[in-house]
Amino acid sequence: MCPYAWTTPGGVQTHVAGLAAHLRSRGARVDVLAPADRPVDEPGFVPLGRSLGFRWQGTVTRVTLTPAAVARTRRAVRDGGHDVVHVHEPMLPAAGLTAVLAAECPVVGTFHMTARSALWYRVFQPVVRSAGRRLDARVAVSEEARRFAERVLPGRYRVIPNAIDVEAYRTVRDGGRDPRILFVGRDEPRKGLPVLLRAFERLPGRPVLELVGVRPGDVRPRAGVRIHGRVSDEERIRLIAEADVLCVPSLGGESFGVVVLEGMAAGVPVVASDLPGYAAVLPPSAGRLVPPGDEAALAGALAELLSDAELRARLGEEGRREAERFDWSRVGEEIVALYEEVLR
Repeated sequence: MCPYAWTTPGGVQTHVAGLAAHLRSRGARVDVLAPADRPVDEPGFVPLGRSLGFRWQGTVTRVTLTPAAVARTRRAVRDGGHDVVHVHEPMLPAAGLTAVLAAECPVVGTFHMTARSALWYRVFQPVVRSAGRRLDARVAVSEEARRFAERVLPGRYRVIPNAIDVEAYRTVRDGGRDPRILFVGRDEPRKGLPVLLRAFERLPGRPVLELVGVRPGDVRPRAGVRIHGRVSDEERIRLIAEADVLCVPSLGGESFGVVVLEGMAAGVPVVASDLPGYAAVLPPSAGRLVPPGDEAALAGALAELLSDAELRARLGEEGRREAERFDWSRVGEEIVALYEEVLR
């Protein structure tokens, strides 16, 4: 169960899709329930209706809130013949909470978010506490996510991280062209793109800045900046592999660094903001962490890596090794073991 619109790219959606693929590879029958704003041609996908967007924490969150979606969720959960219901962001309306409360089998809840304020949890605390008691197991994707959830839902949480298919990023790297910096993300305040653009203007030489996920109209044209917009997964992986440095300059609100992990898996050194969710993934041996919002520090870290090919190669190889612990072959089996435990 994914409460966010399946047709809008996001870290939770990517994680749920990867988990579903891993479970199917082991012979499980998996239904994925989520809102969708257009038809989705995927086996096992159950659409819950259109989503509504609202701005929170510097991003637009798209969930479904309609009575029809509540009814569809309840019906799909109760009539699906499932052995386990796994709800991602189980305290989010309407689909997440409905799935937790409607399930007639063991329920696993995974908590992904972190935030400055737990306003939603506190305003609806009676409902949240009731739903929390229905969870047979609680998972947090990082220590940062666990601390956030524990503020209003005390209890035991297993920390099981997000994962990726590491092998998909083992493409051949090319060379012999202008140095490339890559940014992957939407142009939202918390992603820190304006900080990166100012840092880019400080860099010597003629590097290229590639922007993936940013719409052409969101950023004014400037020399050395290439805007790709939304691309396919295959194209995103290709662009990551061709980058010399992956830059993740987020300002906050990040509980885990999936994009950071993608760069590491591709053997690309990463320069990221020093946020707890990123620091838990990116060791100093695989990249650089800089203070969020500090364009001078960001420019310095980028310039250091762009000027030293041997350093980039060393950091990239260490990133590949570190990324192995986040592969679905490991993380997926932790989740399967948890399912078996709650079933017992």
